[in-house]
Amino acid sequence: MINIHQMIDEEIRAIGKKGTPINVRLVKQANGSYKGFLPFKIEGEYVLNSKNIIDKLVLIQWNKDHVSIEIESKEVEISAFLTKDEASLLQALKSNIKQDYFKEEPAFIVGPPGTGKTSVITQILKQAVKRGLRVLLVSPTNLAVENVFEKFNPSEYGLKEGEVVLTIKTENPGIQAMLLNNIKERKAKPLEDELEVYKYAREELLLQKRDAQPLLQHTKAEKESISTICNNFKNDIQKKEQHLKDLFAKNSSIELRIAALSGNVVLRTVAHMFTDKKVDELKEELVCTKKSISMLENEIKILESKLFTAENSSASATERMKQATAQINEADTAMAQIDENIKRIQKEIEDVMFNNLFGTAKIVGATLTNAALNQKIQQGDFDMLIVDEASMALIPQLIVASQSLNNTKIKPQLIVPSKELYDAQNDAVELALRSKIVFVGDPRQLQPIAATKEMKQSIFSQYNVEDVFAGIAVDRTVFLNINFRNHPHITGLASRLFYGGMLQSGKEEDGLNSVYVRKSASKMVGVGSSFINHGNMKVVYEQVVRALGRGRRSIGVITPYKKQAELINDSFASLRIQYPDADLQAGTINTFQGKEKEIIIYDITYSPLASDSKVPVSYEGDIVSNTAKLLNVAMTRGKSFFVVVGDVEGILNLESSSLVLKQWLEEILKIK
Repeated sequence: MINIHQMIDEEIRAIGKKGTPINVRLVKQANGSYKGFLPFKIEGEYVLNSKNIIDKLVLIQWNKDHVSIEIESKEVEISAFLTKDEASLLQALKSNIKQDYFKEEPAFIVGPPGTGKTSVITQILKQAVKRGLRVLLVSPTNLAVENVFEKFNPSEYGLKEGEVVLTIKTENPGIQAMLLNNIKERKAKPLEDELEVYKYAREELLLQKRDAQPLLQHTKAEKESISTICNNFKNDIQKKEQHLKDLFAKNSSIELRIAALSGNVVLRTVAHMFTDKKVDELKEELVCTKKSISMLENEIKILESKLFTAENSSASATERMKQATAQINEADTAMAQIDENIKRIQKEIEDVMFNNLFGTAKIVGATLTNAALNQKIQQGDFDMLIVDEASMALIPQLIVASQSLNNTKIKPQLIVPSKELYDAQNDAVELALRSKIVFVGDPRQLQPIAATKEMKQSIFSQYNVEDVFAGIAVDRTVFLNINFRNHPHITGLASRLFYGGMLQSGKEEDGLNSVYVRKSASKMVGVGSSFINHGNMKVVYEQVVRALGRGRRSIGVITPYKKQAELINDSFASLRIQYPDADLQAGTINTFQGKEKEIIIYDITYSPLASDSKVPVSYEGDIVSNTAKLLNVAMTRGKSFFVVVGDVEGILNLESSSLVLKQWLEEILKIK
């Protein structure tokens, strides 16, 4: 029984904590995600740690000068730090461990290079979808996951938006639509458009309200002024009407007095002169009174006309007040409704951005590290776990990733063999569909990168899967034994050296040699912790120029040393300008894992020229060592041609008989 806690602790002690924390402040965005800002650019997978966040480490992809991550916290700002070292990643992994074992017995699909692992995996996915199974597909590398989904078309299998979700880092345009963030952005985009329209409308309503408020205030002041004028006019009219009433009364009184004097016979007989005089005075006074009455009536008419005009102005102001008030009220009502809609849409956007698509997706693709550390993937409740390139996977990561599986047993069903696959491939599909955990890969390819012996052990070694290369049947294991990628010479060489002669070629012999040796007796020079060899670089350059001149455009150069790869890459600068359509690449073996080229040139770099020259650690080991696996990967990257450059004679003259590099060259030279 493996104690993965102990395994992780020993690995952490062996590697030490090499990473330096990077302090970062995370600020909560409107959509609920957190964004952190740095003054410089960093790339890769980091572990985020903060006491504010559920006290757990969160794996994130940081590839620009900021990062958006999904964390559950009500804090507006969070002080945190990022670490990239392996110790932090392992510590985060350890915190996620719930079990020390696989709940289900795993199945193994052994697929040497070019034997159609990707075709088998896509067929497994197709059949799993048909049976309603939810699948988590992971790999230690982004490229392996990318290669699978480059050949998997969701719509071909009736899968809808969001039912295939990838969380890998890729520039491949063919699978961009399946990336988690892109799916969420597409779902959120219509909501964001709606939100933008509402926000624009709200701004317009604010302007409407802003313009109406001064008008309302001005109209109120105007109405108050007119009201004062109207009241003044009314008071003036009232006074004048009272005065007019008094004048009418006076007029009536004078007329009565005149009538009384004129009708008095006695007075007219006794003192008619004085009586006539008084009557004349009263008549004069009556004329004046009537004139005053006429003038006063005109004044009242003028005042009434002015009052009418003022009252009309007041009515107009009242109407304008009503309109301004209505405009403000309408704006307030509309803004209240818009605010409700904005709040609703923001909540919907937040739900989209934080929606756990892993819990509903039919197929999820992720790196193994992400699957082991991402809490939402861990809670995915999947029916099946497929691990591609499983030979490179750390066993603790595999066990933690398997925790994302549900406890439902897969019911065996009849599988109709696909005509597109050969027998072993169909057997592999059938085995996978009877299993909850499927490890796909090649035990003779790259192994896990680790410091301790226990952590370096691959899952294939743990289950003795390599026995298949000795012709021994291994339980729950299918060996894909036909190589369709490489030239028969390359396949035959790999088969004899690494696969017990059991790997067959699916290509017809064309009568041409595909494996070449180009000798270069040049001394290797140390550069820091790496090495370079100028003589080898010149020979490699000549081989590339010759291949380009013959119309070859897909050329890769592999060397064990980073500095030599950089030296060779620099030498290609003018060739890339001269041949812009050429695919030229130089790198270490890890750069080429999962890739292929028409021509692969392997630069040994090492030469035993110096008397004190020792075999570098990178070349130590026998035919089953990691060194052998590196050479196997290098050789099988070449589809049509494989060229070895180096001090062949010097290496063949070494006394060691167990040196894999020597055995490898001996086998290569046997090919005619």
